[in-house]
Amino acid sequence: MKKKCIAGAILVITISLVSVAAFAYTVTEASKIYPVDQDSLDTEFDEITIIPVRTSEIEASTIDENQCDTEYQDEEHDENYMLAKIAMAEAEGEDTEGKALVMRVVLNRVESQNFPDSIEGVIFQKNQFSPIRNGRYDSVEPDEDCYRALELVQGGWDESLGATYFESKSNSTWHSEHLEFLFRHGKHYFYKE
Repeated sequence: MKKKCIAGAILVITISLVSVAAFAYTVTEASKIYPVDQDSLDTEFDEITIIPVRTSEIEASTIDENQCDTEYQDEEHDENYMLAKIAMAEAEGEDTEGKALVMRVVLNRVESQNFPDSIEGVIFQKNQFSPIRNGRYDSVEPDEDCYRALELVQGGWDESLGATYFESKSNSTWHSEHLEFLFRHGKHYFYKE
């Protein structure tokens, strides 16, 4: 589907460029046949008429808007990148499943009524993810393992048990006192409300 979308976009751009070039050529050739007095251009605008020439037509069925909605694809790309980036920031030393679990926590929150309803909203919700507060999110780039984790999650993998929180063990007892503990994976402890 992505290849069809790209091919359709290239076709539209090519036809548009050819049309513009043909129009420019037609106007240039017309000015050779019907010379315009440059002095009259400054004062007599109602004498000039430009007639566009259509060199080809694009059928609406050439590109299916449902298959090639570039705005949607850009948004989807951005969300995938954000998921991979938060996984890198939170779980760089974890295995692929550990990174996927971080992504699942974000997605579980998006599905919950108790959190923002977008990936960006969840990740950037105030005081929720320490890499946002401490700047680590801005300084990392996802590695190949983050994208493997993303593929795993996009393929339907979900062993999160509905977790909406996780933590690395610290002196804080807030998670254990206010949430239901679910499981431990690597250095992370997962919880839900």
